[in-house]
Amino acid sequence: MGGRGSKSPGQARARLLAPVPEEPLLPPDATFRPDEDPAEAPAPEPGQDDLAPVDPPTEQAPAPEPEEERPEETEPKPPVSGWPSDKPLLPNEWGTFPGPDTPIAYHDDGEIGSALKAMPSREARMDVDGEPLANVLGKLATDVRMGRKTPQEGVDAYKELRDRLPERSQARFRLDMALQRIDAPPAPPPELPKDTPAPLRRLAADLNEVPLARADPKELTKIRALADDLAAGKPVRLRQEVEWLRNTRHESQGDAGKFQIDDAVQRAVQALEDMGRSKPT
Repeated sequence: MGGRGSKSPGQARARLLAPVPEEPLLPPDATFRPDEDPAEAPAPEPGQDDLAPVDPPTEQAPAPEPEEERPEETEPKPPVSGWPSDKPLLPNEWGTFPGPDTPIAYHDDGEIGSALKAMPSREARMDVDGEPLANVLGKLATDVRMGRKTPQEGVDAYKELRDRLPERSQARFRLDMALQRIDAPPAPPPELPKDTPAPLRRLAADLNEVPLARADPKELTKIRALADDLAAGKPVRLRQEVEWLRNTRHESQGDAGKFQIDDAVQRAVQALEDMGRSKPT
């Protein structure tokens, strides 16, 4: 009963059961839009598939290493002529309560004050960079005493100034004599036994940085003796023995590091107390 172009049920069933072709309907990289007939999708251009070779990246030259910063070289200061300065001498405010910016406040019975008092007054007034020598030395001594300079920095500054003074002057001779009593060449810290407590070892290293403590090593000698006693198993009241090292020098040595020595001793005492508190009871 079907029309002219109609198919029998057997033919229609055979068509539905026919195998699907294995080739894809679209090329792998084709772009398909829903309103587009897949048969009319553009074919991929040659050489554009995903596996095409890629040019290797060009090697970049390594970045240049930063240049090492060189310390600025300062020109040596000129020799002191010996002519007097026209500026007045500044007062020494030792014995008052100096502020952090007080220019001169140091004990004049120390090595620097004694050197100034021993030289002729005209030499104490000689011009050094626009200031009387007494002012320049007094400011340096105060900087050490107030902690604005380390004792080593102070000694280095005294030596630089000494070397600029006229060779045959009393000022140069007196300052050189003072330096012989408060300076000593740098040296490694004293060797201590292996089991020396850390605060005692640290104290020895700190004191070794102070030229005065190297020139007159009474604190370092005591530290070495305490360490040896501990290593030998002798009873030592360590905290008390270390505390007795504080304030053994006269305050007139403040221009050479007396107060820095006392501060280092106090830090060691505090560290030993902390160690004692941390031990289990």
